[in-house]
Amino acid sequence: MAFVFDEFFPFDPGFGASANSSRWRKMAKLWQTDGVLSAWYTPTNTLVVAPNVLSATQAGNQVTVNPGGCFVHGYYAELQSAKTFTVGSNGTIVAQVNMPTNNEFVQIIYRDGITDYGGNPSSNFEQDNTIWEMPLWLIQSSTLYDLRTFINPGGDLVWWNHSDPAMPVSSGSTIPNSFVTARVPYAGWAMLTGSALITFTDLSQAQQATCSLVYQYGVSGQQYISPAISPAITAGGVAGQQIALPVSLTAFAPVSQGRKTAGWLVTAGTGPQIQISAMTLSMRLAGVPPTGP
Repeated sequence: MAFVFDEFFPFDPGFGASANSSRWRKMAKLWQTDGVLSAWYTPTNTLVVAPNVLSATQAGNQVTVNPGGCFVHGYYAELQSAKTFTVGSNGTIVAQVNMPTNNEFVQIIYRDGITDYGGNPSSNFEQDNTIWEMPLWLIQSSTLYDLRTFINPGGDLVWWNHSDPAMPVSSGSTIPNSFVTARVPYAGWAMLTGSALITFTDLSQAQQATCSLVYQYGVSGQQYISPAISPAITAGGVAGQQIALPVSLTAFAPVSQGRKTAGWLVTAGTGPQIQISAMTLSMRLAGVPPTGP
C-alpha cells in the first residue's frame, strides 16, 4: 500500500507542475536563513567579500548603501549600484520582500522610527503574509550601526587540525606552527578560530608572550591576520611553579585558490622559557564559486 504525499513539487506533469511564488518560498526558505551574502560576485564577476557586501557610509542625514546580494525569506535580491537614502534620527534600512498579495518585488527601503523586531508591523520590522523585512543598517540617535547578518549560501567549507605537544619558546624568540593545510577550491574570505594554552614556567619572574594567528607563514601571501593577544604574569610567585593560561583568537583573511597554510605564531618576552600547547585551529571558507568568466 502507498499513499501519495499531500503536497509535493516541483515536477513537470500533474500535481507537482504548478510553480508559483508561495510554493517557491515554502521550499526555498528551508535552504538558508535570512542574511547578507558573505561573498558576492558582481555582474562583471568581481568578488566582493564581507564586510563590504551591502556596506554603508553616512554623511549627515544621508546614508549610502553599497552593492551586494542578500537572501530574504526564500528570495534572492542584489543591489548592483550604490543607493543613497535620506534618513531620520531613528530608523532602519531594510531589505523588504513584497508578497504575491502585494505586487511581488523586493526593495531596499528606509523605515523611519522602526528599530527592532516585534509583533506590531507599524512599529517593528514587518514579517507577515504581506511583507517580510530583514534589517540591514540601524540609525539610532543619528548614528549608523551595522545590523547585517552574514550568511554563506554555498555551504561552509571547513578545515580543522590540532597540535597537542608542548613547544618551548625561549626568551626573545618566535615560534611559528602552521599545522592547518587546506586546498582552497576558489577565492573567498576565510574565518579562522583558534585556541591554545600558554604555560609560564616560573611564577617568581615576570613573563609575557605575544600570540597571533598567521596565514601562509613564510610564503607568498603571508598575513598576520589576528590582533595580537599578550598574556602575562607579574613576578612574586613561587619559584619554579608553573601556570597555564588559555588563549583564543579569531580572524578574517582573504584567501585565494590552491594550497594554503595557517597556524599560531608565538613570541616569548623577557624571562624564562615559556611553552605553548594544545593548539587548535579551524579555517572556514565563506562564499561560492564564481558563476563563470
